[in-house]
Amino acid sequence: MWPFRGRDAQLAAIRSAAGGIVVAGPPGAGKSRLAAQAVEGSGAAWVRATEAAAELPLGAFAPLLPTDSPGGNPLGWAASAITAPLLVVDDAHLLDAASAALVHHLVVHRRTRVVVTVRAETTPPDAVRALWKDDLLPRLDLGPLTLEETADLLDAAMGGRVERESVARLWRASGGNALYLHELVLSGVLQRSGELWRWAREPSITPSLRQTIAGRIGRLTADEREVLEYLAYGEPLGAEPLAALTAEAAVERLEDRHLVTVDHDGRRLRVRLAHPLYGEVIRAGCGTLRARGLMRRLADAVAATGLRRREDVLRVAVWRLDGGAARDPDLLLRACQRARATRDLHLALRLARAATEAGGGLEAQLALAAILFYLDRYEESEEVYAAAWAREMDDDRRIECAITRSFNLFWGLGRSEAALAVLDEAEAGITGAEERQAAFGTRASLETFSGDLVSASARLERVTSERIVHPRGRLAHGTTRAGLLLAECRLEECLAQVAEMRAEIARYGGDLPSMTAAVLDSAAAAHLLMGELDRAGEAAAEGYRLGGEFGTWPRAIQTFGSRQAQVARLRGRLADALGFTRDIVTRLPERAAFAGPCLGELALAHALRGEASAAEERLAEAERRALPIGPPVTAPVAFARIWTLAARGDLAGAVRAALELADETTPCFVPFALHDVVRLGRAELVADRLAAWPIEGRLLPLLARHAQARGAAELAAVSAEFAELGFLLFAAEAGAQAALAHHREGQARAARNATTRAWQLARACQGARTVALTDLEVPGLTPRQREIAMMAAQGLSNREIAERLVVSVRTVANTLGAVYEKTGARDRGELSAMIGAF
Repeated sequence: MWPFRGRDAQLAAIRSAAGGIVVAGPPGAGKSRLAAQAVEGSGAAWVRATEAAAELPLGAFAPLLPTDSPGGNPLGWAASAITAPLLVVDDAHLLDAASAALVHHLVVHRRTRVVVTVRAETTPPDAVRALWKDDLLPRLDLGPLTLEETADLLDAAMGGRVERESVARLWRASGGNALYLHELVLSGVLQRSGELWRWAREPSITPSLRQTIAGRIGRLTADEREVLEYLAYGEPLGAEPLAALTAEAAVERLEDRHLVTVDHDGRRLRVRLAHPLYGEVIRAGCGTLRARGLMRRLADAVAATGLRRREDVLRVAVWRLDGGAARDPDLLLRACQRARATRDLHLALRLARAATEAGGGLEAQLALAAILFYLDRYEESEEVYAAAWAREMDDDRRIECAITRSFNLFWGLGRSEAALAVLDEAEAGITGAEERQAAFGTRASLETFSGDLVSASARLERVTSERIVHPRGRLAHGTTRAGLLLAECRLEECLAQVAEMRAEIARYGGDLPSMTAAVLDSAAAAHLLMGELDRAGEAAAEGYRLGGEFGTWPRAIQTFGSRQAQVARLRGRLADALGFTRDIVTRLPERAAFAGPCLGELALAHALRGEASAAEERLAEAERRALPIGPPVTAPVAFARIWTLAARGDLAGAVRAALELADETTPCFVPFALHDVVRLGRAELVADRLAAWPIEGRLLPLLARHAQARGAAELAAVSAEFAELGFLLFAAEAGAQAALAHHREGQARAARNATTRAWQLARACQGARTVALTDLEVPGLTPRQREIAMMAAQGLSNREIAERLVVSVRTVANTLGAVYEKTGARDRGELSAMIGAF
């Protein structure tokens, strides 16, 4: 059975209404189901009104009334026959006049508590309407399900998580209507992919849903049907173009019947279908030839207005394409550019292929190659680029081809040297200053990403010393500079550059999602390092939305999905971090640069929860699938490796891995790598390096204080400040270290208090089981005892532990004896259950 979810507030409102309530809503909103859920187990009597019963006085109440005929007062006779403490009147807008009067009588005289459901946008009998008009009963208007309620309902219905983009798509398609949502799911639109349910194909309208919607639409005149057909293929449409195509009076009648809506868009009116699924049913009733004719007439009508709005070009091109009249490569290319700018990449791909077939030449070829790159189809993209590269072209086209081809070679195929070679070849063959600047700036961006910061900085300085003429050149230079400042860990300068670039992008007036994505990612990372988790999360969420509600831009989904997972992880929300990354990794190409952050974050979340096997599996996948083209994609995998080693009990190996990462990576990753050493219990190894780190924001100085803290009071203060910043996992770990320090200092009461506080923080971290937190369950172990205990809990024999730690078997046996004495464990099995399977 389809579960009931997402109406908690409405349920509470119905149950708390003393005299009763009126529940109003559109068809399929779930009024009857909500009422049934609210009165379940109460012994309520039900009256279900129908059109057939409305032909008889008191027809709807017939099942509740005695068979003998009334005397002089039929209303009083009927009212006295209703003895149930609660009466539900379903679809009260269909009641006959006598039944409506009876409901009104029962409410006025408080003979019983009454719950009434009515269909919105109908005219119920006067006696029913008076229930809320005269304030006899409160009215509860049941709106569409929200996106969050839809997600909750779908997860329950499918028995597992539904991918967020798929939830959004179903929510939009159903309009939040519970009945329509149910029918769409029954059509098989969702398919299981690994641990997720996700959108698999366009929905087919089930017969029952078609009948339901057709019943809602009702009978149509020929001119009304024509209006709905134009809207089904072209909504939203301006009122003027629609009036030129159809009868204006028909539009007015449809608005009165709530089948279309009219709203303001600036100074013009826009007309839409009242529900997205109306279009599905209307289109299903159109033959192929009629549909093509409708789309050609739509294209002609909107083109006649002069294509004044940016979206007009795209819509006209698509109508001509679908109408079989797409012969203008210039129009197709302009539309392709618009679709690409808004990241509707699958539509952009259709238009680019159509432009190529229509004789669009080099322009169409370059557009096609770029879109294939954005769709993660890198090998196909390189084939098209290679063919275009061999053609004659001017400097503008040569540098455009070089830049986008180098991106595909670098980020798509991981061929760094080939990408730089393409830029070198282009630079050698062009004469324009602006074009050379573009080549230099692009090379600087690739060098920044690959970690060659000295060369990148020198190239940017050279570009800065020249006059940058073209606005796009200034934007590209500024965007690259923001990334370089981040990599160098110059955070305040980075954020200032980001603010400047965002203002420049807004002034430019064009759609620049790639540059917007670059500055948003720099902003998110800089805010993280400044200790500003809320602002980092906002930047990541804004970047994620660039992918489109339907997830049509994979790069944005991968980049900002992993960034959102990072924010969640640093907040200690490890289960949420797993959720973010699980949504993404099922959609990664087999080999991709951004497999590093996605799979790295997933492995790291598993490792921090003590799920070593799952972490190792994901880490191996990351090392196999990620393109190692630079620190932004290799560092997340390295962090995962550190904590996977720790989860297996190899603390010495984890510390070595963290120190190696700090020595090899770019500066922006160094503070977290050094702090990992502190979290692993070896603060003395990195305290001086962290103390020497430039002080920007609140987090970096706090990491240094954590490394330098030795006494319990200092560690407790560090824990409190981490908690204030929202870094709950760090706060829990520092709190656990404070509790251990209190134990060492012989302060038993303070140790218990500190342990309790750290335990409370750890509980908020969604299953975190890191090295420091082990002491919350097994307090009092020395670092060596803890290390040996963790290995023993993994099932390693005394000899295997001795060989790994280069100590004697006797030392391991004696240490384990001390562990058993402190913990009360009798063997390895009990020890494993006590400290968790690391």
